[in-house]
Amino acid sequence: MFTANDEDLGGKESLKIFHNELGGEIIELKNHGHYTMNYMKTEEFPELVNKIVK
Repeated sequence: MFTANDEDLGGKESLKIFHNELGGEIIELKNHGHYTMNYMKTEEFPELVNKIVK
């Protein structure tokens, strides 16, 4: 599960709920905000692609 250091509090709370139920790895990236075009300003998400390829 990806999150960002500057994710809003609601997003952080949702992450906790999903992680508690599903487990898995939490990956925190810097300055990505909420993972939408509005925040990221790009369609590129190489960190996600790299994780999938592994």
